[in-house]
Amino acid sequence: MATPDIQPPCLVILDHAGSRRERLASLKRLQALPALVGVPVVLLSRDSDIDSYSEAITAGVAAYLQRPVKAEDLLDVAKRLSGWTGSSEGTERRRRLRRPLLMRVEVGQKVPKGELIRVILNAQDASTHVALGGEVRWNAPTSPGFHQIGVRFTGTTALLAGKLLGFVSTGVT
Repeated sequence: MATPDIQPPCLVILDHAGSRRERLASLKRLQALPALVGVPVVLLSRDSDIDSYSEAITAGVAAYLQRPVKAEDLLDVAKRLSGWTGSSEGTERRRRLRRPLLMRVEVGQKVPKGELIRVILNAQDASTHVALGGEVRWNAPTSPGFHQIGVRFTGTTALLAGKLLGFVSTGVT
């Protein structure tokens, strides 16, 4: 973080032994660096609870691994996220581009642009307990007491949201 003008890496591994709040603060500082925009982040943590995992995914990490991590597991995740093919030429890389997914959501209050939020999916009678993390890209008032927001999902969350919600390219989403 001391050198904001670095050549962008293919992957960032954040191994932070502090509290959940401290880890998320470090993650935010990393994500604020222009050179790291769009670079996948792997978070290593001792916490194994669903809230830690959910908050990390909501904050934009590409993978959450519980420490101690087996070397082969970390290597497998790093290869997948960085697009490394294992060829003998160090310059040859395959990167799978993931397009962000933008979804329109109606909410009961104005949410500022740039705010990280969770979209909790509900079924007909109850919550599905599935939360998708995203960033508010725009907001606009609709009917009295309601606002529409555009939520941008990226990386794994965009893939998951697209599969769960069955998005088709309509120009609306």
